[in-house]
Amino acid sequence: MHDAQPDGEQVLERGLLTVPDEVWRLAVRRAEVIGPLAAASSVGAGAVEAAATELGVSRRQVYLLLARCRAGEGVVSDLIPGRSSGGRGREKLPDDVETAIREVLRTQYLTRQKKTTAAVHRELARACRAQGLAVPSRGTLTRRIAQLDPVKARTTREGKDAAQALRSAGGTVPPITRVLQQVQIDHTVVDVIVVDEQHRRPIRRPYVTAAIEVFSRTLAGLVVTLEAPSALSMGLCPGHMVTDKRAWLERLEVEASWPMSGKPEQLYLDNAAEFKSEALRRGCEQHGIKLDYRPPGNRTTAGSSSGSSER
Repeated sequence: MHDAQPDGEQVLERGLLTVPDEVWRLAVRRAEVIGPLAAASSVGAGAVEAAATELGVSRRQVYLLLARCRAGEGVVSDLIPGRSSGGRGREKLPDDVETAIREVLRTQYLTRQKKTTAAVHRELARACRAQGLAVPSRGTLTRRIAQLDPVKARTTREGKDAAQALRSAGGTVPPITRVLQQVQIDHTVVDVIVVDEQHRRPIRRPYVTAAIEVFSRTLAGLVVTLEAPSALSMGLCPGHMVTDKRAWLERLEVEASWPMSGKPEQLYLDNAAEFKSEALRRGCEQHGIKLDYRPPGNRTTAGSSSGSSER
């Protein structure tokens, strides 16, 4: 389905997993800058100028992105850049130019000299002219810099200590001061045996994937399954967490109140494979949910030693 955008771009595919990595990272970066502006009742010229500089685009483009963000659903995919057949906004460059950009970033930007984007762009222009290549714009270079791994980039330019703020502090969970600031998710084996209805023969112990809201220490969502933990159970648990539980309880004919629901600011997970899926990462980025991973051996309140031994 083609969706014409107000700035002349086209989004050819809305599925999150079909968007190329570099395009998705640019959309995430746009959302980080444009989202707070779109949420404000008014946006001054100074804020627009700062956003334009940070994103490497014109002020007009910032206003167009603001309009798209406000007209959308408030998620990252509202700001996916187009992949039109050519012209303005096109991100695909010739392979030789892409190679030149990568080399200049490696030798000029990712160094302890901490050169500015303007200085790195001058080096890129010289390298391209020397090879008879078209010189990409400074905005293109800025977007390529935004696509770099922030931890690796800061470590390379400023050292390990400077990058520490971008990491979990030695695996220690930071102080939690409000509801839904952080939710921890993990699996464990339930201490019961499920049997078949007819012959009462044991089938297996079920698994529960539980989401614990850290500030209130309440259960925010769960999934019970006879299958081993997987990306599917990990995907179902956040879905149960964010929804109103009343309809679910009524289907189970359970008379109880479960008021906890909503979108967390951060999910705190272990390093199991099901927590590292591309679908989970992009789904969280789509809704502005941060992912953080604890070091091996540091269990959350949602898990247990029996659960980890069964996995």
